Amino acid sequence: MGYAKLDTNGYWAVDGTPIYVPSEGGVQIDHDNIVGPDSGRVESGKMRIDWVRTDVRKVSLTYDYLTGAEVEYMRNLMQGKVFQFTYYDNGVQTMEGYCGKNTYSQENLSLYSTEGGLYKGFKINVEEM
Repeated sequence: MGYAKLDTNGYWAVDGTPIYVPSEGGVQIDHDNIVGPDSGRVESGKMRIDWVRTDVRKVSLTYDYLTGAEVEYMRNLMQGKVFQFTYYDNGVQTMEGYCGKNTYSQENLSLYSTEGGLYKGFKINVEEM
């Protein structure tokens, strides 16, 4: 039966395997820059930046509710692995990534009991390699 909906549009996938569509408003995308240790203000007050890498992406997905089986599905696809991550950001994007962190809480183990209970606030971060 399940609670969440697997993506059928090709917007959300891990190594080509569809993942669940995030909850409404449940996608946060960060673009970061990495600077070297020699970066900083020089004596004249100007900034010297030693760019190591620019535009490193991090995609955070949040799900209001998932069953225990759905949580395990997501964790098994991503946890402890490097993978090709497909996501939607003004068009379909792909990056090589890894799962930095995931969190969730048990909501009700009686509901969806045959699927491992109901979990609330599942959040998983995919960080670009």
